[in-house]
Amino acid sequence: MATTPNHYIVILCGGTGPRLWPLSRANHPKQFLQLFSKKTLLEQTLNRARKICPSKNIFIVSNQRYQSKIENLIGKKIPKSNFLYEPVKKNTAMAIIFAINFIQKIDPNAVVTTMPSDHYIKQTIRFKKTINEAENLSSKYNQIVTIGIKPTFPNPSFGYIVPQQKNQPFSNVSLFIEKPDHDTAEKLIKKGAFWNSGIYTFTIPCILAEFQKFEPIYISILDKLTLAKDNSKTISEIYETSPDLPIDRAISEKSNLILVISTKSDWSDVGEWKSIYNHLKKDSSGIARLNSDDQFLEVNSKNCLISVPKDKMVGLVDVNNLAIIDTPDGLLICNIAYDGSSHVRDIVSQIVKNKKYKKYFLKK
Repeated sequence: MATTPNHYIVILCGGTGPRLWPLSRANHPKQFLQLFSKKTLLEQTLNRARKICPSKNIFIVSNQRYQSKIENLIGKKIPKSNFLYEPVKKNTAMAIIFAINFIQKIDPNAVVTTMPSDHYIKQTIRFKKTINEAENLSSKYNQIVTIGIKPTFPNPSFGYIVPQQKNQPFSNVSLFIEKPDHDTAEKLIKKGAFWNSGIYTFTIPCILAEFQKFEPIYISILDKLTLAKDNSKTISEIYETSPDLPIDRAISEKSNLILVISTKSDWSDVGEWKSIYNHLKKDSSGIARLNSDDQFLEVNSKNCLISVPKDKMVGLVDVNNLAIIDTPDGLLICNIAYDGSSHVRDIVSQIVKNKKYKKYFLKK
């Protein structure tokens, strides 16, 4: 369990996972997919959290549109009052403020860890050790602690964290850089930069002081939420006034109170088809199947990822480094050798901007 009784975990579950289209859609995003396991990524995240702190200390923040999905999956694993549903999607800074509104009423001096719901981590014991270390550092130094991931290649899809001191157990952060190009990412890695996991640990007084300093509108919103109590109409009206900022832009890129530690476990945000391919078993030609019953035949083809509907056959002839992701109403073919799969988001952007095509991502 947690090293102190006032440690809380907030699982952020509002993303739509556009880079994993066509499997991930707005109505059934990445955190509800069963990747590498019979359990969804959300279920896996909750199971890790329950090894760190009691279920009563775990909160899930999501959009109202996902309420039935979430409660059907994990409805009895945490208290019903710990499911927090936002009336409007307003990004991670507002989601964190929304969770703090509830947690500070329980313990105004709580230590809170926020984490995405859609990461893939196998080494649970090591992950727990890292979170406990973050919790201890946050309490000791009254700073915000984030977890850095040692990069394995220059991935432009990730944010990067540059520590002030290289090769130290923990360090103040010198710089946050969001999604640099390939060459810039390569240079950052040489400087000792980490991938940004998006996992933060902080005391409530510390994070609120930083919001007051850099984005005071969120403190005003928090005060209004406190007065609103459970009035859904009033909460919706308050939400409409919120900026649409990720926590990185709202706080991390501005604050000088950020510490970074390196994770002791494996980690993947499985945010693109290339990263999923890297985690799957391959045959002698380097071809991977997302599901064990996916059927294919190949001639002179290598290093591909296949996902097809049941009772469908894919033939690969003289092709390399492709992801072929086929669903009843959408087909994706993209390059997974370099950064091609990170551009799937651009396809989704085109889909949602087109009245004729937007149903292929936004279908209700």
